[in-house]
Amino acid sequence: MKRILLWMILVPMVLDAQITVTKNNFPSSGDEYIYSLASTNGVDVSTTGANVIWDYSSLSPNVFDTAKYVSVTSTPFAYQFYFNNQFLYPDYKANYAIKGRDLNAFNQVNITDVFQFHKKKNNALQMVGFGANINGVPASIKYDTIDQLYPLPLTFGVSDSTSAYYLLDVPNMGTYGQWLRRKVEVDGWGDLTTPYQNYPQALRVKTTLYQRDTLKTEQPVSLPGIAFDRPIQYTYEWFVLGVGVPVLSVTEQAGQITNVKYIDVNTSGIASEFTDLKLRVFPNPSSDFVRIDTEIKNGMMKVFSLNGKVVYRGKVKSYLDVSEWRAGNYVITVEEEQLGKKGFVYFQKID
Repeated sequence: MKRILLWMILVPMVLDAQITVTKNNFPSSGDEYIYSLASTNGVDVSTTGANVIWDYSSLSPNVFDTAKYVSVTSTPFAYQFYFNNQFLYPDYKANYAIKGRDLNAFNQVNITDVFQFHKKKNNALQMVGFGANINGVPASIKYDTIDQLYPLPLTFGVSDSTSAYYLLDVPNMGTYGQWLRRKVEVDGWGDLTTPYQNYPQALRVKTTLYQRDTLKTEQPVSLPGIAFDRPIQYTYEWFVLGVGVPVLSVTEQAGQITNVKYIDVNTSGIASEFTDLKLRVFPNPSSDFVRIDTEIKNGMMKVFSLNGKVVYRGKVKSYLDVSEWRAGNYVITVEEEQLGKKGFVYFQKID
């Protein structure tokens, strides 16, 4: 009787236990995930706390997108100066890079072709700097004060506030800099449902971002520096164990929801883009290998796992060794751009 009673007491505690996110839960070089960008209408992020039920199953997907985490050495050589030099700049030695957004400041500084460089540490995930074309000139820009994206480990109740700053030379003009302060709060945990999947143990992280741009011109004449405060940005992200990126992310700025995306490998998103070609995979299901029957021989192939991660990306193969893959459902897509043909098929890996 005592053993049964103890089991009844412990089971609810295990089911309701919150998770802890460490550096090992973040991406590695070569990882790729697939997202759906959803409509922002009616999205409410006000509910949070302990043991919360978040139901976002009614989100309406609009666009299919991917997030790719690439090796530092695969970025333009001019970008790698600070981020691939363990001896001269060990604090800036990055683990991977991700494509960033273009930036225009004061209608005079155009920052394009951006790659952001990330470093994983036991106590933090950092953005150590970025590479970009500054008004058309490639450059490597390190943060003079490194930007801490998250304090680690992440667990319910953690709160931290950090600042970062960089200053760069703008060709034929002067200098441009950006100061930011990032407040990170792990403000909730519980059960999350998106249109793609239910996650019984999710951790919510709220980031408040303050940014100030500064500009000082030296050419054709020297002028006093000017500053501009960008609107405060709030980002709400839900993490689960085993997925290297947030499974749901909501961005709010100036009181408006501006971006919603979630991990997704849904039928409608893939079918809308890959309907021109029929594929056959056999045996299906399989525990060790599959053969792929397709008329495309020189195209590109991707395989997405259940959690939205790309487990294979490369040339079309007629044979795939799946023995090391986790059991679950996968999507195989094949594309030949020159012929304008695309196709997809579902596959189940079993133990």
